[in-house]
Amino acid sequence: MKIYITRHSRTLWNEQKRLQGRKDSPLTKEGIANAKALSAYVKDLPIDAIYSSPIPRAYKTAKLVFPDREIIKDDRLMEMNFGVCEGMYLDEIPADLKTVYTRLWQHPELSKGLPEGETYDQIEARVSSFLEEITHSDLESVFLVTHGFCFTIFVSLMLGLKREEYTKVNQRIVNGCSLTIFDYQDGHYTQECYGDNHFLPYKTKDVFAR
Repeated sequence: MKIYITRHSRTLWNEQKRLQGRKDSPLTKEGIANAKALSAYVKDLPIDAIYSSPIPRAYKTAKLVFPDREIIKDDRLMEMNFGVCEGMYLDEIPADLKTVYTRLWQHPELSKGLPEGETYDQIEARVSSFLEEITHSDLESVFLVTHGFCFTIFVSLMLGLKREEYTKVNQRIVNGCSLTIFDYQDGHYTQECYGDNHFLPYKTKDVFAR
């Protein structure tokens, strides 16, 4: 099975460096252009099913990439719930929350998530459930449209990383509408490419991807 993964295209809150999580903001003009570029790049790929987070920024990205295909919304592809921090500007996170926020990204093995938000156990459980389902289906190829943090969990689980090793992935979040590909055979995942963005008209080195 081929598993193609992208994260939603660039949004207003990405540019403003605000935590989105389950909240949403619109795609920018550059984000729309990138989604159309990804569409052109993958148009000839043999993809059996397309799954998207139901959060609008992801679903709209999926519809731009695959305008004539059925998009299956699946809650398990939603972004992590960042609780009380959703909508906050990164540089305005209150001092009493900065430690737990830093721990979320830098020390996942110690994190219990953000207040009123989702834990690693919870997001890992839903991503694992999704992977279990698709890899035991008759599908030969799937395309997933998800979010920056959820992308980290997908990649980390497929690589078999320990939780403390998730920083190997989350310290270099890929561009929205870049392409990551895994091959699944006989219970094993092989990474074929990671964050390929050579086809995007707008690229950023900004790792803020929430």
